[in-house]
Amino acid sequence: MLPYRMQKYFVLLLATAGLLVQYACKKENSGKSPSIERIRAISPAPDDSVLTAAVPGQIVVVQGANFKGTSRVLFNGFPAAINSALFSDNNLVVTIPSIAWDSIPDGKLNTVEVITANGSANYSFSITAPVPTVTSLSNEMAMAGSTLIISGNNFYGISKVIFPGGIEVDNPAVSGITQISLTVPPGITQGGPIQIVGTYGTGTSILLFNDYTTGMLTTFDDGNYSWGAYAITNDAGLFPGSMGSYARIAVPAGVGAGDFAWYDGVRSINTNGLTWVPADHLNDPLASYALKFEMSLKQPWSAGSFYIVKDYDWTYLARFEPWTTNGGAPVTTNGWVTVTIPLTQFKTKANGVDGTGSPAVNLAKLVGSGNGSLSIMLVNNGTAATPAIDIAFDNLRIEKIQ
Repeated sequence: MLPYRMQKYFVLLLATAGLLVQYACKKENSGKSPSIERIRAISPAPDDSVLTAAVPGQIVVVQGANFKGTSRVLFNGFPAAINSALFSDNNLVVTIPSIAWDSIPDGKLNTVEVITANGSANYSFSITAPVPTVTSLSNEMAMAGSTLIISGNNFYGISKVIFPGGIEVDNPAVSGITQISLTVPPGITQGGPIQIVGTYGTGTSILLFNDYTTGMLTTFDDGNYSWGAYAITNDAGLFPGSMGSYARIAVPAGVGAGDFAWYDGVRSINTNGLTWVPADHLNDPLASYALKFEMSLKQPWSAGSFYIVKDYDWTYLARFEPWTTNGGAPVTTNGWVTVTIPLTQFKTKANGVDGTGSPAVNLAKLVGSGNGSLSIMLVNNGTAATPAIDIAFDNLRIEKIQ
């Protein structure tokens, strides 16, 4: 048993320790709850004023008080990435995260929440949902009754698709948020963009549906094609779904190894000299335009390339060989599809190989005054003969894609 004096000191020590623990707990719990005063943009003046709305991916500064020790910042209930090096007691620099707009927690729409060890703060703030965007159509010239696949993004709560002339398709089939499938309705007589109507707004496509005028080089019904080793036919039985005349390149015996004689046999399409890009648009970015056409394959295609040039000049050449980006597997189309070749794919020769170098530095460098012919030439740069090739082309055109 401890002597009385030692007991006395021991009790005093315990009492002191208890006081220290109480003080530490009181100090730890004495922090104030956070508060949010405003949200502003990260960029310098004049854009550093108070924001009333922002979009996912935008960097913002949450301003307020007592942010020290922030553990989470939530936008619409979704956490932003935390970087404490960008935090202070009064400012939080964060990037608004991606948001699954169809699964926002109840009560969290248009809210920002800051959570610290001492509590949380909520702030009403409009986080703008992106409107639907369209990146491609499986066939921009699809006939009534055919299946059309619309690819894009932000397809939330899609209620309708509106075709040129106001022709509507209600409640189309939506796969995820990136694809819509529908049957092309009858009665479409105009050409133009399509509109996608969703929960968070209406998106209008840049691409044009059923437009046989804008940027058109030839429809093969207009006589704007020149000489060429190809057949022009309007036989819808050969390639179902065709609209009027089209060009057919058919080589039943295939193309021999190393055969570049595109001018021999049924192996090229050549248009007259027509406008690629209007003169007042030659300062547009090169990436804003693409060559488009519809194509239908009679049988799988696995070898042989189409070289595409302007005015028979091979300085800039586009290689159309989709089987090379399909893991080498043969490609099929199951009817007519739209092909898009950005003008950035017209490239110089590199290491002796055409169309593998650099694109033109600008649009004017590629298209000159904006006018010229187009040639699509079938060659075989491989070391073995190709299988039989039977392909139809239609509606050669240059269109804006962005």
